[in-house]
Amino acid sequence: MIGFEELNLQPGTRLQLMRHRGRTPVQYLSTFIGMERNEYLLLRLPKAQGTFLTFYDGEKVTVRVFSGVMISSFDASVIQTIHHPLNCLCISFPHAIQVKKIRREMRIKVDIEGRLGLQDRTILPVKLTNISATGCQILVDRDIGKVDGQVVLNFNIAQLHDDETSAMTLEAKVRNVVPAGLSGGASFLAGLEFVALESNVQLLVRHYVYECLVDRRQNLV
Repeated sequence: MIGFEELNLQPGTRLQLMRHRGRTPVQYLSTFIGMERNEYLLLRLPKAQGTFLTFYDGEKVTVRVFSGVMISSFDASVIQTIHHPLNCLCISFPHAIQVKKIRREMRIKVDIEGRLGLQDRTILPVKLTNISATGCQILVDRDIGKVDGQVVLNFNIAQLHDDETSAMTLEAKVRNVVPAGLSGGASFLAGLEFVALESNVQLLVRHYVYECLVDRRQNLV
């Protein structure tokens, strides 16, 4: 357990907000706005299908914050849903934060179209076949160069409880390239490691991975 001050939560930090109305908690993406110490926290209201959600006064919610390979979480109760003019959620101030270390990043199978920029400025169409918060595997129809080469990967990920998608542009390092062994022509599987990843971007990817595990029962790789 740690105190809230040790969490060092900054305005604008992306976080997971979990609602507990059914058998399975539903996860949403939110943003920390601010707080009145020992009184309340203000979070951005999450959306579902393009509409801001409404929470009941007194409703239990769980907040998760990801930092590197650590998950910090705490339970709180809703004080008030404020739609106008801020679209924010006021929740009780937490005094005890649970911290859990993730042994390894979870990686899930995906089928996401993307574009890969090579060092010679060539742009290649690729398909992401699995992803975690620290890297991914792509399928590409030609060799993309040497191990440790720098590339730029562009793709979109959907927010599963919303109509919005997030456009991702990530710098990555090639970790391995092997023949895919597929029929219909030469193709390669390349393992990429994301580099210089901002914490908010990493949270978006990690949130997507967790949502897929819960909602789509994706198989871990």
